[in-house]
Amino acid sequence: MDKKKQDWKVLRLVCTVILSVLMVQQGRAQEEDSISYSLSLPETVVLADGMTFEEYLLKQVLSHAKPLKKRVETLDYAVTCQLEKDIDLTKFPHRRTITFIARLAGYGPIVSALREHKHFGITMAEDVHFRKGKITTSNVRMVEMKQKLTEKQIASFLKHDGMMSANVYDKFYKKVREKVKQLQKLRRKKEETGMKYSGSYTSGGRTIYVVKLDNMQVDIADGCWQISRIRYQEGQNNMYYEFKEVRRDLFLLSHGRAKLFLDKEKWPKGYLSMKMEYAYK
Repeated sequence: MDKKKQDWKVLRLVCTVILSVLMVQQGRAQEEDSISYSLSLPETVVLADGMTFEEYLLKQVLSHAKPLKKRVETLDYAVTCQLEKDIDLTKFPHRRTITFIARLAGYGPIVSALREHKHFGITMAEDVHFRKGKITTSNVRMVEMKQKLTEKQIASFLKHDGMMSANVYDKFYKKVREKVKQLQKLRRKKEETGMKYSGSYTSGGRTIYVVKLDNMQVDIADGCWQISRIRYQEGQNNMYYEFKEVRRDLFLLSHGRAKLFLDKEKWPKGYLSMKMEYAYK
């Protein structure tokens, strides 16, 4: 791939990241849990057909995975989303193209706010209502601003609040399923996968198994086979999400964070970050 194609590939990625963060979306460290023990898989455990323990755990997760609408009929919760940026967009390559794309998509006021403030930070919140698979929202509001914004800019941020009301439960299971399929293909080719069982700990009276999937780590609650934590790393970029047992055998996202860095040569250095908090009623 020549340099021009590489630049456009990065440009499309940056556009996607910026617009996604605008449309959508504090993790605690693992040590905050009441971890009572850790262990390694005993060598005497034998599974059928040469299946490894990590494959067994992942099979349990995916075979027990069901859409949220089949697990609960109603759910009410409040979502808080904190967005931060430390990038000088006035020095961004192809900024006219990015601005043009943003305006076409209806994000003109948002991009102008990001361009005007190198150090940018806002916190938004809204109430979400889940009814038989349908999601509605209410009381969308601006909670905090680290800089002054115009009324038009504020209104645009509150209008494009899609991620706060997204069904992230189903999205995470889809992401794990896709990752497992990808690594299983490599394993069938006798290639290195980075898939392995890493041990276990206890939290909330449950045994939690830890499985690594290359650059992703998934923590799995024994018995109900729900995801209790997921984290992944791509270069400097890192994402961490934690789930809590809101109802018996139902782990829903409680908080998460994502921090994305720009480190391409000749591009302005900086990062975009997002933190999400969920409070269930």
